[in-house]
Amino acid sequence: MPEGGAFTAAEMVGIAVQLEQNGQIFYLEAAKRAVDEEAQRLLEWLAHEEQRHEEVFREMLPPEKEHRPAEEYAGQRSEYVQALLEERLLPSEKVIEQALSLASDQEILDFALGFEKDTILFYYELRHLMGEAQRPIMEDVLAQEKTHVERLRRLCRRCAR
Repeated sequence: MPEGGAFTAAEMVGIAVQLEQNGQIFYLEAAKRAVDEEAQRLLEWLAHEEQRHEEVFREMLPPEKEHRPAEEYAGQRSEYVQALLEERLLPSEKVIEQALSLASDQEILDFALGFEKDTILFYYELRHLMGEAQRPIMEDVLAQEKTHVERLRRLCRRCAR
């Protein structure tokens, strides 16, 4: 956890890049394991989406003046963000291991859905740290992440039948 109790915008953008990289690795590995063709296509599309989002975050410049958000107690936001990241921000080899441990398309899709929901929560926190110029970019990324959730939920419902 950073000193001072809260992540800066630059630190959060770095974490976002890592989340997107992990997502891409997971989706590519999961697509190889998926049996259902529609699930394979969706997972491959999601991997491509993660790559695009990584590029978006890499292009974001840190705000001119770093600030730490107000908190009710020291470390409040960092603890929340850390809780979101604990299972999702893993080294790439652990992400691959996780993908290989999932036994069915349904397990893969359920994990992916959880990953996307956690990512949305994290990006809402990141949005609060961004400068005004970057907020529309974050809103666009959030809207795209929400479409990922919608597509995954539709496929989960179809596969559960």
